[in-house]
Amino acid sequence: MRTVCILTGLVFGWAVSAAPGDNRGPDEAEIAAQACAAELPRWQLTADGIVLDRPAAPVLRWSNPAAGRVYGNTYVWLYQGRPAAASSLYRYFEPYKSFDGELVALAGPKLVAKRNEKVMWEPAGQWKWNALPGAVPAATSTERLVQMRGLAEEFKVELLDTRNIPKGDDQSPRLLAKPLYRYDAVRTKTLDGALFAFVLGTDPELLLLLECDTAATVPEWRFGIGRMNRDAFRVQRKGEKVWEAPALKGDDLAAPYRLIYIGLKG
Repeated sequence: MRTVCILTGLVFGWAVSAAPGDNRGPDEAEIAAQACAAELPRWQLTADGIVLDRPAAPVLRWSNPAAGRVYGNTYVWLYQGRPAAASSLYRYFEPYKSFDGELVALAGPKLVAKRNEKVMWEPAGQWKWNALPGAVPAATSTERLVQMRGLAEEFKVELLDTRNIPKGDDQSPRLLAKPLYRYDAVRTKTLDGALFAFVLGTDPELLLLLECDTAATVPEWRFGIGRMNRDAFRVQRKGEKVWEAPALKGDDLAAPYRLIYIGLKG
């Protein structure tokens, strides 16, 4: 997180952490949850002009004690059963006092995000899939979920975090054991996949999407990556670099990731 909240699926509990004797966490987490719930209906996402269903619930409720007193919700927006975009809404209490959001394009077609009917994000880039040679999908859905967890564990994420140290602090976000979203075969037919998160605290910093087409002549796993932070990333798999992204400068409406400062009322 670098700071926004919007997504859908299984809900994880808030991870509330505070200094000894500081009991503000639960109250602040509840304030943040209410702010996210009030903000989400203001957003509309379309994919190739088709309005996406607004997530009914967050896939993840998170906190990041190392970054400050901050609590957020992450949502997944689906297009034909696949994660087209992810978003987070979050409330900072310290060291900042702010309410923000962020969005990242995933496997969807042409996306447009509006807030109160105003276009806030229109990513221009194409989602990039990368092959996982030799990774043959298992025969059953249950076996493939176990397989995807194993594949996700092969990735290592490095982040140069500048939230608290301007020159950057080397961080290694950890993989959440449960995916944020697992494909629904009723909607995706022969496609199977899952969306995984690498987190600091429980705050998503980078998303890993794994997918396969079980009906392909030669079925094979593939992966794509979506950032949830403006800072510099490096991703390795089995010791080899597979993805790298520099820190983002400025604010680009057409970038695949955008951080949006929503602001506090009053």
